[in-house]
Amino acid sequence: MAEINLSKLSGTGISWKNLLSLVLLVAILGLGIKIVWFDTTSYLVPTSVVPVGSRLSAEKFRSVRLNLGQLGGHYLKAGKTPAGFASKTLQPNQLIATSSLSASAPETVARVVVTNKTQIGSGVHAGGEVSIWSARRLANNQFDVPKRLVAKAVVSKVIKNSAVFGGQNQQVEVLVAPLQAPAILAAMASDSPIFLVALQ
Repeated sequence: MAEINLSKLSGTGISWKNLLSLVLLVAILGLGIKIVWFDTTSYLVPTSVVPVGSRLSAEKFRSVRLNLGQLGGHYLKAGKTPAGFASKTLQPNQLIATSSLSASAPETVARVVVTNKTQIGSGVHAGGEVSIWSARRLANNQFDVPKRLVAKAVVSKVIKNSAVFGGQNQQVEVLVAPLQAPAILAAMASDSPIFLVALQ
């Protein structure tokens, strides 16, 4: 076993205090690397807004490595395809709390696909909030004054234009309270135009 002769070290200009400082520095660096890398865990974060009620297996995620300590058990870890549904809107690049997930689709929201009668603005996007208006169709192709059907709805996704609808029409899937769905469906059944207004 090699022995360290402190007197010889002193003769070469290296004191035992400097050697001890060097050893401590190496130990601290090693501990830091262990904490930053080996003690970290991979967690999933969404790459885009995940609206409430969305099926997680259909969404895109990326993994990040973090050391959350005892808090790590409260967030969705990487390693397998997430299952279930979002019980609240998930923001991009933010950790997903396990309390914001559910095994079944939330019963507090209903999905309705509406056809907006005008070109939608940039404020109408997945995860955004909109109010829903409709002008009741009258006789002789006349229309009543527009009335608000839903004060606040969440956009689930914007569906690309289809040649079937043409013009400025664009389909949007919105999430509303189940009690609000009949009014929207009635407007659609009567061929009354529906308009989405982005909420600031």
